[in-house]
Amino acid sequence: MSGSDQPHDTLYPVRVGIAAVVLCLGLAVTLIACGGEPEAAEPTSTPSVATVVTAIQGADGTSATAGGYTIGDVSLPAKAGEPGTVSFTITKEGDPVADYIEEQTKDLHLYVVRDDLEVFRHLHPTQGEPGAWSGDLTLPAGGTYRVVVEFAAKTPDGKGEQAMLGATAKVAGATDVDVPGSDDGTVIAALEQTPKPGIDQEIGVLLSDPAGKPVNLGTYLGVYAHVTAFSRETGEVIHLHPLGGPENGEDGTRLGIHVKPPKAGDYVFFVQVRVDGMIHTLRLPVTV
Repeated sequence: MSGSDQPHDTLYPVRVGIAAVVLCLGLAVTLIACGGEPEAAEPTSTPSVATVVTAIQGADGTSATAGGYTIGDVSLPAKAGEPGTVSFTITKEGDPVADYIEEQTKDLHLYVVRDDLEVFRHLHPTQGEPGAWSGDLTLPAGGTYRVVVEFAAKTPDGKGEQAMLGATAKVAGATDVDVPGSDDGTVIAALEQTPKPGIDQEIGVLLSDPAGKPVNLGTYLGVYAHVTAFSRETGEVIHLHPLGGPENGEDGTRLGIHVKPPKAGDYVFFVQVRVDGMIHTLRLPVTV
């Protein structure tokens, strides 16, 4: 392995269960999930099991290989608008990776994002043969997509190594698509301020209904929201996580989140929240 592929030498305790968080180089990197699963009533409860995970340096979703791990055999549905399958393999130095550390109830988290960041899907595939993953997927439009996976692989000593890998695949079909915005007719999302590059900071995410009132925010796999940001220039993935619980005020519901954009540039933030029992995904372009 090259020096850039070596695991970072800091070890991080990962709480197995709800609200698993890995802090890597000052950036809150969280594994997240979406869908209609029931949620824990108390998002801040502390699980009884902790596993030490080594964060792999440079594993930011921009490369298919990092720290010896590789995503390969990537396949997406052949044509847009038709039900299909996403599939891929995870190996380490050529051997299938079969054992994972469950984080936020999932062994692996998958993002399928078109390269213009106008289509975003967040999935939880299943493992069949060791290291071979697949799941149902229908994409609304054709184009070139990034397939990004995040996982913590179990090591022989009972610890783990956390990696985020990415590869590309093409989907046939018309490329026109209805681009989601920050207002889906039920929930409106906005950032309280623009984050600054290279600095650990808290910013607020403001959520409201169309009348500007607070929303009935539920938990989402043990937390109140999930925010993922993608760099337009590099494709780098930045994960953010709420700091504490929601606060209701005159401008709606506020959630503080930790963020540290690696550098200045254009990003797209995808905010996922559960309101009145339904998952909403809001898209916020941001220039840092």
